[in-house]
Amino acid sequence: MARREAVHQWRPLSVDESVGLFRDAPFRWWVSGGHALELFAEDSWRDHDDLDVGVLRRDLSALRTSLSGWELHVAAKGELAPWNGEPLDVAKSQNGLWCRRESKSKAWELEVLISEGDATHLQYRRDQSIRLPWNEGVLTTKKGVPYIAPHLQLLYKSTTPRPRDHEDASAVIPKLSAAQRKWLASHLPATHVWHRLLG
Repeated sequence: MARREAVHQWRPLSVDESVGLFRDAPFRWWVSGGHALELFAEDSWRDHDDLDVGVLRRDLSALRTSLSGWELHVAAKGELAPWNGEPLDVAKSQNGLWCRRESKSKAWELEVLISEGDATHLQYRRDQSIRLPWNEGVLTTKKGVPYIAPHLQLLYKSTTPRPRDHEDASAVIPKLSAAQRKWLASHLPATHVWHRLLG
């Protein structure tokens, strides 16, 4: 993820605006990050700097078509570079796109997080041996909004947790099902502090 210094102004879309943007998209998409955890918990406990939406790497061409008229930049290793549709390589940490409408202000509005997967499973990008069936990896709210499953999102947040990630874990882990708690516990390092929350 590129650094968010003062030069990087954000005016993120709301979840409802993202739903409107991708409602007719011909590819899988889902809300990610802290917003996804709040959709799961049906609660809100902190402010958010951005809005994250997940898509599969294989669907990037269709995403670019859907965001015609937007300015898209690859965010990799702390740097931003314009993206013109060339293949993005997971080995080069090209796993995110910052997006803004060219006709609007220069504030960034959306971050697309690029995931791996196939027709049947969503893969954990940092260890592709970790796979979840789609109906377990992406859940849906009562209003039909898709979001990354909380235990998978927390696994992403667990690697280098920031204060807000600990806040998210404290709010969400008590709400996980027994199966979700067991799954997350089995994939965290034995010494990870979140085991205290998982019991």
